[in-house]
Amino acid sequence: MNFLRHWRIILPLAALMAGSGLVGGLLGHRLARRQLEARNDPATWNEHVSREFDRVVKPTPEQAAKIQAHLDRAVGELQVIRLETIARSTNVIWRLVAEVEQELTPEQRQAFEVMKPTPSQLTLDLLEVNPRGD
Repeated sequence: MNFLRHWRIILPLAALMAGSGLVGGLLGHRLARRQLEARNDPATWNEHVSREFDRVVKPTPEQAAKIQAHLDRAVGELQVIRLETIARSTNVIWRLVAEVEQELTPEQRQAFEVMKPTPSQLTLDLLEVNPRGD
């Protein structure tokens, strides 16, 4: 009887611990992903650098305006580079897929279809990138 009572306590506690661990893991993953995406965004980098520069260097208002203009220009250039890099990477992937398909038999091509990325998987929407660089 004592044995049964212990299991009635241990099983719900184990389930609670497992559920809490799962939820914590999912929330942690989502938070880490958002931080990574923000860190890779040139606009976020601009804000961070501006705040840090103001804190450390303490520029005058006139200097701050000129420096911010330089930062804004650089961020625009970085956004263009980022979009070009994504486009070039996508082209390499599609070229690789085409080259691999040429080497396969018809049966292997059918199996490869499962692995092959779809056009929707390689769009700017999926990568959460604005094509205008805004």
